[in-house]
Amino acid sequence: MIIRNARNSRVHTQLLNSLLLLLVASIFSTPMPISAQKTDQSVNRQPTHGEKIKKLLITDAMIIYGNEKPPFGPADVLVVDGLISYVGNMNSFERARQQPDAVIDATGKYVMPGMVNTHMHWHEWRDPDIPQPIQYERNLYLASGTTTTRELGGNFEKSKRWQTESDDHKIVAPRMIIYARPNLWVHSTNDEIRTAVRNAKEKEADGLKIGGLDRSQLEILLDEAKAQKLSTTAHIGVEETTASDYIELGVNSIEHFYGIPDAAIDGIQNFPPDMNYENEIDRFVRAGKLFTQANPDKLKTVLDSMVKNDVAWSPTLSIYEANRDVIKAQNLPWFNDHLHPSMKSFWSPNLQNHGSYFIGWTNTYQVLWKHNFDVWMDALRYFGVKGGLITTGDDAGYIYSLYGFGMIRELELHEEAGFHPLEVIKHATTNGAKLLGMENRLGKVRVGTIADLLVVDGNPLKNLSVLNPYGTDVNLNNENVRGGGIEWTIKDGIPYHVATLMNEVKEMVTTARAKHNIVNP
Repeated sequence: MIIRNARNSRVHTQLLNSLLLLLVASIFSTPMPISAQKTDQSVNRQPTHGEKIKKLLITDAMIIYGNEKPPFGPADVLVVDGLISYVGNMNSFERARQQPDAVIDATGKYVMPGMVNTHMHWHEWRDPDIPQPIQYERNLYLASGTTTTRELGGNFEKSKRWQTESDDHKIVAPRMIIYARPNLWVHSTNDEIRTAVRNAKEKEADGLKIGGLDRSQLEILLDEAKAQKLSTTAHIGVEETTASDYIELGVNSIEHFYGIPDAAIDGIQNFPPDMNYENEIDRFVRAGKLFTQANPDKLKTVLDSMVKNDVAWSPTLSIYEANRDVIKAQNLPWFNDHLHPSMKSFWSPNLQNHGSYFIGWTNTYQVLWKHNFDVWMDALRYFGVKGGLITTGDDAGYIYSLYGFGMIRELELHEEAGFHPLEVIKHATTNGAKLLGMENRLGKVRVGTIADLLVVDGNPLKNLSVLNPYGTDVNLNNENVRGGGIEWTIKDGIPYHVATLMNEVKEMVTTARAKHNIVNP
C-alpha cells in the first residue's frame, strides 16, 4: 500500500513536470503580438529627416524649459501627433510600452524650445541676375534652430502661400507669421490709410509693419489697426514722429532702435549741413551717433514708458554689428561653404542695394558705432530689468548677416549686453511666442504645447555659440576640432536633421558657384 502510493506520487510529479515544460514551450513558441513586434523593431530606431512621426520619444536629455527655469534632467520627452504629451523620467519598460515610432537618444545633450525669429524677410534672390532658391533660406533658419518666423516685409502673396504650405507640412520650412507693409507715404490721405489697413485684414495679414508717417497719419493707422484687431510693429525713421508718439498711440512693438534715442535727444539730432538722408552712407554714419547724443535721463523715461504701455522691443543687434568691425563681418568662416553667390553679389559695395554702403567706411565710423552699441546695450539691459518684453530677430540678408547665423549671433550679443544665457534663451523662445500671442502654444518644453524642439549637442548655457550650425571649437582627445551644434530641429513634431539641411545648403551654393563660374567664394 505504501509502495503503491509512493509510485503514484512519482507518476503525478512526472506528469506535472511534463505539463509545465509543455506550457513553457508553448509560451515561448507563440508569435509575439504585432504591437510587441513593432516595439522591438522601432524602439531604438532613429527618425529620418523630415519624417512625419506619430510618436517620437527623446530620451535622457537635459531640459532647458524656456522661461529662465534652470535646466533639469536627464528626462524623456514624448511627442504624440505633433504635441508634447510627456516630460519626465521613464524606465525601460515604460519606454517600450509607449511603442514609439522613433527614438532620439539625447544622452549628454540638451533639449530646448525652438526659437522664434521676430524680425526677418523671405528672399528668393539678392542679385536678380543670380537666382537664390527660397529653400536655401528655409534650410538655414531651421538648421539654426528657428522654428517660427515673423516676416516684416516681403512678397506678401507668395509669403501667404508659403505660410499655408508650411502649416500643411508640404514644404520644409519654419512656421511663418506674415505682417503686411501698407504702401503708404506722407501724402496718403486718411481714407487711403484706413483702406490700406482694411485691405491687409481682408488678405489675412497677421499684423502690420509701419513707419515713415506724420503724427496725424499715425493716429489714423493705429486707430484702424486696433479696430481691425491687427498687431503692429514699427521701424521708426528720422521723421516727425519718435518712439514717444508710437508708444502713446498704442503700437505693440518697436524694431531695431530708431526712434528710441531720438525721443531722448535735447532738441534734434546734430546733422551736418550736407546731410542726405537718401544716401545710405550718410544715414548709417549718423545712426551710429544716435544713442550717444541721447540724454540719459530722458532715455530712461522713454524706456519706462515702453514698459508701462507693454511695447515690446526686437532690437536686432546683430544686423548692425558689421558697422563696428566690417573686416570681421566680411570674413566669417561659414561663408566659405554656405554663402550663396547671389548674396555675395548683393553685399558688394553698391549704394543701390540696401545695407551695402561700405564705401570709404572709416575706423572713426567704427569707433562711433562701438560707442553706440555700448549705450544701446545698456538701454536694452535697463529695459529688460524693468520688465520690458525683449525678443530676438536677425533681419538677415543684409549687411553681411547670413540667415540663421545672424540669429545665433543675436543671442550672443544679448549676452554681451548683460543678460544671463537663460534670459537670452527666454528672449528667443518664450518672449517671442508671447509677442505673437502664442505663449500658450509655443516657447516652452511643456506638456500640451506644440512640439517645436531643438536637440543640441552641447550645453548652450555654457556657450551660446554651440547653437551655430557651423559648430564650435571643442577639445576631443587633446585635439581642437569643430563640434557641437543643433543635431535635430523639430517643428510640429517633425524632426529635421541639421547635418542634412546644411549639406543641402552646401550643394545649392556649390551648384550656383559652378553655374556662374565663381571660384573664390
